[in-house]
Amino acid sequence: MVSRLCLLALLAFTLPSCVYFGVNAPPKPAVGTQVKGWPHAPFTEVRGYCYDFTADEASSFFINGRMHKGVLDPKGVKLTEPQVAQLMKAITISHGKQDRTPCYKPHHAFAFYDASGRVVGVFEMCFGCNKFKETPDGLPEYVDTPALYTLCSELGLPLGQGNAFYTEVCSRGKTIKY
Repeated sequence: MVSRLCLLALLAFTLPSCVYFGVNAPPKPAVGTQVKGWPHAPFTEVRGYCYDFTADEASSFFINGRMHKGVLDPKGVKLTEPQVAQLMKAITISHGKQDRTPCYKPHHAFAFYDASGRVVGVFEMCFGCNKFKETPDGLPEYVDTPALYTLCSELGLPLGQGNAFYTEVCSRGKTIKY
């Protein structure tokens, strides 16, 4: 009886952490709803990046106002207008619940720049766990991950499995052809 009680207590403490890290979060807003206005500032350019999140002190793509040290190509890949539209559709329309794990090891990011070259928004993604972070906040809980994966492929951003793949690709300094 005591061991059952301990197991139930352990389970009760574990489940909230899965919800907190977005693993079991419900879709929000309602599926099919489009979030308007993100990133809440005008932007004139979007660039896609691949990076090795292990090469810096934090996994976030922008750290204290600077780009992550593990970025493959600091210039990134400039998206065309149709690609920006594709990206915005993928990240601003709420999708149904998707499988997730709590790892969050991002390797891809999209930075939104204003006319003066200042970053006004960042969307970073971990395809391994199917989670993302946006700055500023305000995107749906679930986005169109397959569309984002396809876009990264079209942009020529490296796509692989595991941290070792991205560490090797980014440390070798392969350049992306524009």
